[in-house]
Order: sequence, then structure tokens, then C-alpha cells
Amino acid sequence: MTEQQKKQNSEIGWWEWLGWKGSPPSATTSTPIAIEHLAEPTPSPEAVPTTSVAAIVAPKVVDSVEVVPKTGWDRVMAIYERENAMEKDATIRVVRMSFLGGFLVGGATGYAQARHAYETNNVGRKYLSPSDAVKRKIDYAIVRFAKGGFGTGFKCALITGSIVFLTTHVTAYRDKFSSWYFPAISALVGGVFTFPLGLIGSMKAVGLGVSSGLTLSAVVHLYAMAIDKPVNDAYRLFKRDYEKELKASAEWDSRVTELMQREQIVWRQQAVKKLKQIDQEKMAVFDD
Repeated sequence: MTEQQKKQNSEIGWWEWLGWKGSPPSATTSTPIAIEHLAEPTPSPEAVPTTSVAAIVAPKVVDSVEVVPKTGWDRVMAIYERENAMEKDATIRVVRMSFLGGFLVGGATGYAQARHAYETNNVGRKYLSPSDAVKRKIDYAIVRFAKGGFGTGFKCALITGSIVFLTTHVTAYRDKFSSWYFPAISALVGGVFTFPLGLIGSMKAVGLGVSSGLTLSAVVHLYAMAIDKPVNDAYRLFKRDYEKELKASAEWDSRVTELMQREQIVWRQQAVKKLKQIDQEKMAVFDD
């Protein structure tokens, strides 16, 4: 190495040596030599100087997959960004079924109480005719049925919907399902909604929530044992199958709607029947 090359290499600062600003203009003479040695199949260690910037900065292609970490809130927000999310659909279905069941039970209970109250409070009252008495009695029973049904249905929907909502969203936040979610969240929801009733009422609701939550946990464990998987894996498998069915149902509804718009079909059931016939004809052609 000549004196001029040594002087040029000594002028390279540590910043340029790391490659942040590329090769300095004074090192252009050594760059082709370094690249030529790097291109050889078996380069020797002595061929490339240790102070060569080109030897250090030379890029290497490495196959890598970038993993973006997701926080718990990102997973929760992803529920509402997806169209067919199990958490949303399960909560809506549970709320509907709970409201319907509570409406029927509360209405039936209210109807029995209304009938007894009506007969007690209207003893000796005169009506225009026997049909008028029956009409007034039926009207009173219908009003009490609706009042009791809506009240009980709303409470059932609120409590069960809150339990399912919190359970699925806590699972998404922690990215893990555990069987203690049901008793813990059921007790929490029961205590919160019955807090205005006093301490004794809240304690009763907490105990009822724990017992009902343990029942649900037992059902989850039985399902996990049936498929021979841990509870967390069973939940993930159930979620995958559930969302797969949701996607298939959404695609079917989209096809039915498209057929109704294309052929101007008014009744949806008629479009469903015709679409099934079309699919059967296609399958028959493929079988042949």
C-alpha cells in the first residue's frame, strides 16, 4: 500500500466507515478492487482491506418476514374492522335470544298476575254487556303481558349480552381464553346491575352469577374434552369454524341478493329456491 492510499484511508471518519454517508470521493480508486474481490467465488481475507467502506457496506439479500406486534387494543379494534367477526355476531344472537326468552317468560308471569289482579279489583263492576267485560279483560291482560315481557326481556338481554360481550372482548384483548372468565364476569355483571337493590341483593346476584358462570365453564370444558384439546385451543377452533360459517352465509346471501336484482325477483324465498336449483344443475353437469 502506497503512502497516498494510507493517507486516504486515514481520512475516512468513523461516520463514513459505518456507511451512513457512503464512500468518500477520495476512496473511489479502491472501490472497484473491493467489488471485484467480493464477486469472486472464493475471496481471500487479505484481498479486501479492513478499512474498505465498500466491503462493509455491500448489501446482502436476506429472506425475512416482518412481524408487526399487535397490542390488545389493536386486536379489539380488529373485531370491528372485519365483516364476519364471531364476537359481534355471537353477542347480537345472544341478545336477541335472551330478549325473546325473557319476553315470553316475563309476559306469561305478568299475564297470570294481571288476571288475578283484574278479577280482584273489578268485583261488582257493571259492564255494558258480557262481551264488553271480556274485551276489557283481554285488553288489560295484553297490556300487562307486554309490560312484563318487555321489562324482563330487556333485563335478560342486557345481562347476558354484557357477559358474552365482555368475555369475548377480554379474550381478544389478552389473546387467550380461560374458563374462569365466565364465573368472574358473570359475578361482576350481576353485582353491578343489582347494586341499587342493596348489599344483600348484590351478594345474591354475585352468587347466582358465579354459579351460572361455573355451569358455562363446565360446558366449555366438556366441549374441549370432546375434541381432545385444551380450553384455549378449543375456543380458537370454535371461533375459526364459526367465522367460516359466517363467511359462507354472507356469500350465499350476496348471491341471493344479486339474483333478485338481476332477474327482478320480489320474494326472497323464491330466489333462494331458484338458486338452489341452479347449483344442483351445475353439480349434475360436473358429475356427468
